[in-house]
Amino acid sequence: MKGGTMFRFLKVIHCFFSLKAVNGVLLFHLFFSAALRTASFLILPYLASRIVEYATDADWTNAFLMVGIFAVTALAYVAFHHYNYWSYAQNANYIHANLQQKILEKVSTLPANFSDDISSAAIVNTAFNDVDKCRTFPDYLFDCFICIAGILLSAVILLFVDLKIGLISLISVGLCIFLYLYHMNRRDYYNAMQSERQDDVADLYSQVIDGHKEIHAFNMYNDLNNYSERVISLWKKANLKKRFHQDLADTIVPFINGATRVIIYIISADAILRGEADIATLVLIMGYFDDMLSNYSKTADTFTALSKSIISINRIHRFLNYKTPHMQEFGKDNTDDIAGKVEFRKVSFSYNNKISMKDLNFIIKPHTFTAIVGKSGSGKSTIFRLLLRLYKPKRGKILVDDKNIEDYTKDVYATNVSIVTQKPFIFDMTIRENLNLVDDNVENQIKACKTVGIHDDIMRLPKGYNTPLINDGGNLSAGQRQLLSLARTLLSKSEILLFDEVTSSLNDEASADVVKVLQKLKKDHTVIMITHKPDIMKLSDDILVIDKGRLVARGDHEKLMKKSSIYKSLQM
Repeated sequence: MKGGTMFRFLKVIHCFFSLKAVNGVLLFHLFFSAALRTASFLILPYLASRIVEYATDADWTNAFLMVGIFAVTALAYVAFHHYNYWSYAQNANYIHANLQQKILEKVSTLPANFSDDISSAAIVNTAFNDVDKCRTFPDYLFDCFICIAGILLSAVILLFVDLKIGLISLISVGLCIFLYLYHMNRRDYYNAMQSERQDDVADLYSQVIDGHKEIHAFNMYNDLNNYSERVISLWKKANLKKRFHQDLADTIVPFINGATRVIIYIISADAILRGEADIATLVLIMGYFDDMLSNYSKTADTFTALSKSIISINRIHRFLNYKTPHMQEFGKDNTDDIAGKVEFRKVSFSYNNKISMKDLNFIIKPHTFTAIVGKSGSGKSTIFRLLLRLYKPKRGKILVDDKNIEDYTKDVYATNVSIVTQKPFIFDMTIRENLNLVDDNVENQIKACKTVGIHDDIMRLPKGYNTPLINDGGNLSAGQRQLLSLARTLLSKSEILLFDEVTSSLNDEASADVVKVLQKLKKDHTVIMITHKPDIMKLSDDILVIDKGRLVARGDHEKLMKKSSIYKSLQM
């Protein structure tokens, strides 16, 4: 069991450093400060024994000299302790910021169907709870190694002073470590089970919040409560077993240490009575035995902290290395001078072994307003997801300006293809801060807002651009939220603009305002829009009619009304 635990620790050490979340210079300070702190502490028992020895011989000059050296060493220990704390804080802050940045970057690369394998609640737990536990890992790791080294050094000194006492001390501490590792291994097993149940509960709560209306409508609360109680019951059982092994380790070890202390006192007293040792020797022995116990206690605490970190490190590592067949890889072409030509060349796609697109071919010219129409489930949204690289085609190629989209770098592609959805996501920040996320140039922001026609509305607000937006922009009208989202998209300087049913939830007046903006945008952008509104179809330069993942008709409104029965049915 001990070997298995140690192997697990070695494996997680490799796993942690493979995250590449540390700074070498900061790590050196952390290790060096911990070593100095421990070394200065190890000198103190020796100095204490020398003080007693000189005082016993009435050699007060050397006794007071040793007192002075003891005081300087103690002050050095305090200084090294603060140095170690400073190093710990610097390392923890660096790792925390670095890991959260890596997780955020990973989230941005996840495919649209990532929730099939990993829940949003698990990602949030990883980004906050797991990162918080993981950031202290190097500090506890170095403390663990240095404390074990301290135990061994104290044991060697005791072996030289008294072989019998040194062996008893070494066996006692070794037995404590063995029992501790055994019970901690069992505790960690149940702790992992508890974390899994915690994710289940967090995921359930997240779903309950998202589906509150449906749950209320169908009166699902009793069944959900029963399910929640079953999961929480499993969590409680794992928690009880975890506490059992923790408490057992906490009671057995003090008993062994207390018994060993009594044995050492008896052996030392006998040696003193027989004239084979003096008080100074007893002070030296008990000082280094106490050092061994102190270092053991610190080792146990660090093992506990490391054990908690192990689960978190594994979860972070698993998430950062998460891959599915739909994960996208980007190329090295950083050409940013994109005109906006879009081409699907014999593109096929299937999801969950169900074909949703087969041999789709079309070309959309730059600076045009193209509508994609079709019945629900025809494959319109899949076209957008493929263009946004949320999915990867099973066969065929998607090209932008006659280049495969997989050849572009991530930054170039992301800044040239943008989407505005039916329900735009607005952060709970000020209007200015929402726009700053894309471009913090104030002049550019005002220009974009004027282009889409929302600047005057913003200026009529009490704080203008500094007006806080709450509840996903709930203090703006639906039309204003769409226009703000359009302005944010314009700030990205994307050449290809995708609009997914952006007018479906708007009234006629707001919808007309958005359409006017779209017609303006085609002068400088390629505008592609999924819509079910006949009025917008009529205004489009070109219309693609999609049915069962195929392009079944194409043309302007008048042409399609004459030749496409599917298009006619969409006018109803």
